[in-house]
Amino acid sequence: MARSRPRGGWLPLLAALLAAAACGAAEDKPGLLELTADSFVPTLQGLDDSRWVLMEFYAHWCPACQRFQPEYEKVAAFFAARGEAEPVVTVSRLDCANFGDMCGKFKVHGYPTMKLGLAADLAALALDKLTVVEPASRHANSVIAFLEKQLDAKFSGSKAGAGGSTDGAASGAATDKATAAAAVVGGRKGGAGLGKGGGAAIDGVQPHEHAAELAPASRARADLNDIEGATITSWQYLGASPLLLRGPEARQALKDWVELLADAHPVERCQLGAQRLRASLPEYWPDDADEPRKPLQGLQICPGSDFKDWSGCRGSVADKRGYTCGLWQLFHTLASRLPDSDNSGAVWLAAVKGFVSSYFQCSECAKHFVRHAGGEEAVAVARKRDAVLWMWRTHNIVNRRLGAEEAEDASKGDPAAPHVQFPPASLCPQCRRAEEGAAAADEAVPWDEDAVHAFLLSYYSGEAPLDAAPATGLRSRRSSWSDAGLVVVLVAACVYAVLRRSGQYALKKVHSRSL
Repeated sequence: MARSRPRGGWLPLLAALLAAAACGAAEDKPGLLELTADSFVPTLQGLDDSRWVLMEFYAHWCPACQRFQPEYEKVAAFFAARGEAEPVVTVSRLDCANFGDMCGKFKVHGYPTMKLGLAADLAALALDKLTVVEPASRHANSVIAFLEKQLDAKFSGSKAGAGGSTDGAASGAATDKATAAAAVVGGRKGGAGLGKGGGAAIDGVQPHEHAAELAPASRARADLNDIEGATITSWQYLGASPLLLRGPEARQALKDWVELLADAHPVERCQLGAQRLRASLPEYWPDDADEPRKPLQGLQICPGSDFKDWSGCRGSVADKRGYTCGLWQLFHTLASRLPDSDNSGAVWLAAVKGFVSSYFQCSECAKHFVRHAGGEEAVAVARKRDAVLWMWRTHNIVNRRLGAEEAEDASKGDPAAPHVQFPPASLCPQCRRAEEGAAAADEAVPWDEDAVHAFLLSYYSGEAPLDAAPATGLRSRRSSWSDAGLVVVLVAACVYAVLRRSGQYALKKVHSRSL
């Protein structure tokens, strides 16, 4: 394939070089070009017409993206090692959590999404000329094999190096140069993650700059700050993704989700914000409209919030936990604050399932959750207790799967917060039955579900079951004032009763003396 000069002379190339210097490949990610909304077009315009670009659209908070990151870095290292050998492929990516508008222009619905095209077509947003990259698996060799077929090429040594995962999709031995470059990425256990952190590494994993401030892993209560943060963050992502806000299913999912927040959110300002949204939704998105008639970004879900950063959900590694941790806590807390009616659990599950299906953009995560939410156990969810325990079981299923992945590769998780079965014995010793011969492994925990249910109510809402002693815990942020007011009223009533009785007694004594 013939090579051509950069379009428009050297100015675009100079702009590209400056952009690459500002946001380009990190030292430990050879060949991987990090783009921003500002650098996207000038960087691509500075490349040769014949240069192919593999673009990943991802979100730094997305667990599936985080697991795919090392494999994508191996792909970048492989093509960097090939140099200018035809066909030349530049591997780049864009964080949609930070640059959602640009990702929306490429009609990206979920993460991670890869698209392949010529640099000129990507710069011009020529979507009809781009190919969605759908490899057999999310392994480096599988991605390279897909590109070989798509570009009708045979890459010399089309394996991503000894550190990469092999799935049989690509063949041939890597060149020494490619192997060495890929091993820089593939052979290391950790890395900087999707963001940058400072300080010393923990087992090859770069710690978060605030790692020293982390709260203990075994918190006694769910964290209201993180629940509020997850509520705000989810609303921001939702409002910044117009492609998601289309069609009757999306509208119903939004309506159900807002109603659930309005009825059961533990933070007063978020609950009041959701109640206002519920009242405004028919105006912003009427029933007969395919999409909102007014942008939702201007509406605040938690007006007056002072949320700044994660606390209990803050990861010791940059971009770990955070939003997804807070979202799990929000789901649990909403279930624990339901009224105990015949169908409250079913209503809760429909709202959570609709939110995840329509608005949670980690495609793999959403797919797993929605599939599980359509199973037999989910169909049986009716009352509040059903919802509380179903959410707990579902979360532990995910914990077990992720814990197994972390056992094989510690860099996939947060070393300060490994995925284990919840609640741990340190938080709820009565939740695990003492059965002789019971296996100690997490997957064989002999749970006492009555004790688990009581613990979950206390942990996520501060509520105690009817047959248990009152528990203090997570409650609405206005509850302390409400309780104080109630105490004042009760004390006043008691004082009044005492004074009234003493007055009546004194009156009787005076009357008897007069007789």
